[in-house]
Amino acid sequence: MVFAGQTIPFVLMPHFVSPGQVRRVKHAVTALCRILDRFCDAYPTDPALREELQLPDTEDSLIRIDPGFPRPMRICRLDAFLQGYDVKFLEFNADSPAGVGYTDILYEGLHTTIDLPRVRQEFDMAYTPILPELIGTLTDAYAHVRARHPDLPERPTLALVDAEGSPSVPEFRIICAAARATGIEALHATLDELTYDGSRLSAGGEPVHLVYRRALLEDLDQSDLVAAARDGRICLVNPFRSRVANNKKLFALFQDPRFTHLIEGDEADVIKDTIPWTRILRPGPVTYGHWTLDLLPFVADNREKLVLKPASDFGGHGVNLGMETAQDEWERIITAHADRADYIVQEYVPVPEEMFPTVEDGHVQMRLKRFNINPFGIGGRYAGSITRISDRAVINVSAGGGLLPSVIGRHKRRLLAEDEDESEVLDGQKP
Repeated sequence: MVFAGQTIPFVLMPHFVSPGQVRRVKHAVTALCRILDRFCDAYPTDPALREELQLPDTEDSLIRIDPGFPRPMRICRLDAFLQGYDVKFLEFNADSPAGVGYTDILYEGLHTTIDLPRVRQEFDMAYTPILPELIGTLTDAYAHVRARHPDLPERPTLALVDAEGSPSVPEFRIICAAARATGIEALHATLDELTYDGSRLSAGGEPVHLVYRRALLEDLDQSDLVAAARDGRICLVNPFRSRVANNKKLFALFQDPRFTHLIEGDEADVIKDTIPWTRILRPGPVTYGHWTLDLLPFVADNREKLVLKPASDFGGHGVNLGMETAQDEWERIITAHADRADYIVQEYVPVPEEMFPTVEDGHVQMRLKRFNINPFGIGGRYAGSITRISDRAVINVSAGGGLLPSVIGRHKRRLLAEDEDESEVLDGQKP
């Protein structure tokens, strides 16, 4: 697997998660996707939300464009730490989430080329492909848009679109192949290769009706893609409105009483259990547990328990772990960003570690690696997960981290008491 021209590091076995762990992650992902969709839909009509996010005028105008279909956040990667049955989400990638195309290929590669007889003897394993879910939500969104514009063809041509020089072209080829396998014409193109004549969007002269957008909003400006989306002449997934869910300030707004109307049923319990304490970095009083305190002095005095993050960046850029940051640098960041309110402060969550087999000098060695799980919410529900590993605390493929598929595994001999319904998680899964 290749990203940015470099081979993505991988290990010689998948990452095993238990049925009970999957059930908890699945429930949380589905609930959080519902919440994120509501925040996205609320943005155009909720002045308090717009005031908190403080988006630039160009982003604001794009987000206000009607997607033409319900549940705007069709594809999201929710990055999390999993310790036993405890899951904590640290970031939502909803603008242009990467990795969904690699997951099935990594699993098939390990499954077909590496024989693990002892693992097969001792564990029941299951894996459900993610790419069919991706293609399914793309075509479902298109059906909604076509219902509004019946002159669009019944079977669309799909284009994966990114900026010139995208590091994800190998992933685009995988997704295009998956779409073609279902009978959908598919291609990948850059923004510069798109043209719009007022009624039809084309990529290299080929008419395009369904766009899987991988270009970030920062790359778009007032491109032909924007014009076609504004006119409703294409189905765009993810739509520009999904950018709202990408903003890390939502972690704080989930815990803000002004936005409880966007949270329903047991979703408040999911937030309490899976979202770390988070606040927008700015002067003023906040709650922390049962206390009310002045935020900025608290952040300055509790560096080793906290993390500072840019609200709108991605790829691990600008993330400062307090325990790895000198006190004077920590206070400099606070001073530089407090009045801008463009950072969040979050309670530190310990990074999980496990032993993974790696190849070093032609020999297999077990090495302790830090890891996170990256479940995908596709079409508003849990669709599967990929695991990233690293020697560093900030785990990211763009920073040299590795990828491996997440596989459901359960010991054939029950070593511990398990819930009676755990077997349901394995039912219907691909072995």
